[in-house]
Amino acid sequence: MPAAEQFALFFLVLARISAFFAVGPPFAIPGVPGPVKVAMSVAVAAIVFPLVSPETAVYPEDGWAYIFALVRETLVGLAVGFTASLMLSALVFAGSLIDIHIGFFMSSIFDPVSGSMAGIMSRFMHLLGLAVLLAFNGHHMIIAALARSYALVPVNTAQAGGESALYLIKVFAHMISIGVQIAAPLIAVMLVIDITLGLLARTAPQINVFMLGFPIKIIFGLVTLSVMVPVLVRVIYSLCGVIEKDILLILKGIA
Repeated sequence: MPAAEQFALFFLVLARISAFFAVGPPFAIPGVPGPVKVAMSVAVAAIVFPLVSPETAVYPEDGWAYIFALVRETLVGLAVGFTASLMLSALVFAGSLIDIHIGFFMSSIFDPVSGSMAGIMSRFMHLLGLAVLLAFNGHHMIIAALARSYALVPVNTAQAGGESALYLIKVFAHMISIGVQIAAPLIAVMLVIDITLGLLARTAPQINVFMLGFPIKIIFGLVTLSVMVPVLVRVIYSLCGVIEKDILLILKGIA
């Protein structure tokens, strides 16, 4: 292969990897400096480039076709990174449900990690997910899935259609259901407390159940969450494998 074609192919590989590092966890944290992301993208691209098969790649015919190829590879990297970030989004969604039922939702603060307003439990779940992801080398699994994407979707061959959109909707719905399942035990405890307080209000109307419910919900919610944390670590670890499967599923949809 001529050196010019190798140089052009390397930039196509770099476009997909750079787009992934821009939105994929844990590299998309706002606290990570831009030069560090660029350096990691170039380093990973240099490692992955020898594994890319030139025979399966589709080379652009002219300059405009090369620009469109760069855009196509960038969109593939964004799709992979967005799919990988859905795991943390499921944890944040579970934390939001917990905040609503415990009573922390009104105390939303700016989360510098996610770059948005988040409740206390949402922020805790997000940080816990990042910690488990790094502790169990989940980021290695995600990068391995990204490297495998060049075998499933060769350079400049991705095709977006109804099937890929359907796969993305399925992955998104799966993560929403995971978020609900994670928050379900604590929601059940809060429901029992609400029923108990309702019965107490009927039997003893002189008690201010509304003011009494806030500290009771917070205490029982934190106790339940402390019991759930060891289980949550195992659940998040299992989600690392789910992320890899979802990434491969999305890649099959755009292949």
